[in-house]
Amino acid sequence: MIIKVGSRASRLALLQAQTVVQKIKDLLGLNAIIIPIRTTGDLIQNKNLYDIGGKGLFLKEIEYALLNNTIDIAVHSLKDVPAYLPDELEIAAVLERGDTGDMLVSKIAKKITDLPLGAVVGTSSIRRRIQLLMIRPDLNIVLLRGNVDTRWNKIANNEVDATVLAVAGLKKLNYDTSPWCSIIPQSELLPAIGQGTVAIEIRKDNKSMIELCSKINHQLTWQLVQVERSYLKTLNADCTVPIGGLAKCIGNNRFEAKFMLGDYDMRYFFYSEVSGKLQHGYNIGVEVAKNFQKRLFIKLHKSILNSVTKPKMDYL
Repeated sequence: MIIKVGSRASRLALLQAQTVVQKIKDLLGLNAIIIPIRTTGDLIQNKNLYDIGGKGLFLKEIEYALLNNTIDIAVHSLKDVPAYLPDELEIAAVLERGDTGDMLVSKIAKKITDLPLGAVVGTSSIRRRIQLLMIRPDLNIVLLRGNVDTRWNKIANNEVDATVLAVAGLKKLNYDTSPWCSIIPQSELLPAIGQGTVAIEIRKDNKSMIELCSKINHQLTWQLVQVERSYLKTLNADCTVPIGGLAKCIGNNRFEAKFMLGDYDMRYFFYSEVSGKLQHGYNIGVEVAKNFQKRLFIKLHKSILNSVTKPKMDYL
């Protein structure tokens, strides 16, 4: 039996898929081949994702291949997976989580605070945009899309002063040791939901792939990302919403998690830290989201009543 593994065609995506192929071989003794698939999200590079359909555009063609039985499993970066999937599909496994952080990539600065006044920072992430502007309101944030290699070359060619990229991807491509790279403290920049995690999507009716995924799934990572994704699902948020979150195990089957929710126009910014037992993680993520929804309703209602034109930033 040869397992057909669908993946985006970028260098990073193929390396992630190869990790899954190797895991299948090492743990199950089965052979697998990678089927590269070009997605709409990869092909359209000159527009914001939120203007053309969101991060789901990185999955669309791959999910078609799953539904049509062209591939057996699909490999994704979990941070690119929307809150809700087609009814016939599900995320059935995750690999052990890698680095969850972000890096500042710049020739001229090691910290966000070291960037010159009005520095041009390229990113397509609204989550990164709003958190960068919280630290440095003077920054000129411009659209920068493309794979890691493309964005790296923008720095090399001095087209932007800086960009922000996920540590996990930079490590995979051996960029992380460059003198241009500096870790951004997560107290300054909270990562995307599921960041640093490779996920496997399957058809719900494919019993053999369900069994396969149960054997390669990393249980602790699975529990932690459920905390984050329950928050995401409850808010029904997509890439048009500045949203971040990170859950970490602190021992004794307990976790701590941080969440943020913002607004593109920076009318509000909510932040929360919680902890609890892993077995209650999903419900805790849901409760944080509901709390934010309640506070957002109150805040926007007050803004309307008071005719506020420039609301202050609001922290939980």
